[in-house]
Amino acid sequence: MYKKISPLLLLLILCISCTQSRVDPLTEVLNQKSTQSQDLRSIVNLATLQQVKTVEIVNDWNGYSDITPILRHYKFRLERQELIGNAYVAVGGYGAAGIRQQRTTKVKIPAAATAKFLEILATTPVETGTYKPKSDRTDDYPDLKIQFNSDRQQTIFTSTSQGVGHAPWQVVVVTGTKTQAYISNSTTPDRALQVLDSYLHFPGIDGIIQRRRQQKK
Repeated sequence: MYKKISPLLLLLILCISCTQSRVDPLTEVLNQKSTQSQDLRSIVNLATLQQVKTVEIVNDWNGYSDITPILRHYKFRLERQELIGNAYVAVGGYGAAGIRQQRTTKVKIPAAATAKFLEILATTPVETGTYKPKSDRTDDYPDLKIQFNSDRQQTIFTSTSQGVGHAPWQVVVVTGTKTQAYISNSTTPDRALQVLDSYLHFPGIDGIIQRRRQQKK
């Protein structure tokens, strides 16, 4: 003999069943967003050294100063996991003092530093969006670029932002005739550049820059 279920108990069972089968609207939206999101970090996966042929770095600055502009241009090729190439560094040119000092020299970055540089860049988080540089003061115009060229792809990091670590950055990936543009609100590219600092600076010209800046204080 089956026991008779009271109407109240039956109602409770039905309510529990409905609750289990019903998806909360907020959960549904979050689930939908997670399926639409994309891990875009894979597009800047530069850790595989064999895929990179040449590297270009630009670290320029312009502003109200008699050492304007400051130019730092580097062109490297990857050989035996080392970055080998030339550097062009200059200060002054059209400032009040008309200073112009420049230097072109060869630069070699060891394999360990090269690997660390690429490894950090490979972790740059990116997302779709329109690049808008952070700019909250006048007479301070950084201009940075890191460009990687491989057989099938170009990956280009650029920034004219004045913020910490020059965030945000724009990241452009060119594959054949296809171009994809992203933004990164991270300081990761700047941290990668810091790995190369000791190889990209020149005491003579850096000394001029430092002395001129101190005179302005």
